[in-house]
Amino acid sequence: MGRKSIAEIRREEFAAAAFEVLSLHGMQGTTLQRVAEHTGASKASVLHYFSNKQALIETAMRRANTTLRKEAVALLSLASTPWERFYAVIEANFSPTTFRPEVAHGWIAMCAEVPHNPQFQRLQNAIYHRLHSNLYSALKETGADPAKANVSAHTVSLLIDGLWMRCGLQIGGLNRDEAMTQIETVIEQSFPNDIDRLAAREKMCTIAQAFVANKV
Repeated sequence: MGRKSIAEIRREEFAAAAFEVLSLHGMQGTTLQRVAEHTGASKASVLHYFSNKQALIETAMRRANTTLRKEAVALLSLASTPWERFYAVIEANFSPTTFRPEVAHGWIAMCAEVPHNPQFQRLQNAIYHRLHSNLYSALKETGADPAKANVSAHTVSLLIDGLWMRCGLQIGGLNRDEAMTQIETVIEQSFPNDIDRLAAREKMCTIAQAFVANKV
């Protein structure tokens, strides 16, 4: 793989800074000047790579989602059964590397703009579609009725969003273990005492912990 260009490095640096500023100050408080100051650069430098604030924020959100997606892809590659694939998706969505209040703050700030911003709408719709598709295909392949798999995938998807929002809004945040307990409570109601499911949950939890430890 070739080395990244200076332009690519700078764009990533500004995108990362924009997400941090967004998490700290919200959408209204995130300005090109503030992002520039966060990196020790000038506003002109930011404008050299991004034509406006919207382009910068969109890139920042795509970058944040890419981190989660890469972890999901890595865990999915280590899963060998439908239930393992299901829990790979769950583990990625509640990974300690991303499921943190400061990250949730940025996500909430962006979501507040979705109704008013077509580009953010497209980005969020793509995220929702990919999440639902991964959950649904895994649940359907467990042998579940397609209608049940679809409803369960939709319910879990909504719960994931709710838990992320609670992580960002609750004083002190919501930790990973609490979030995973909520997910498991819902899944247990739909698929009670499923030996394959329980074994897959334990396996993917162990793999995810090892994966995160190796990244630190």
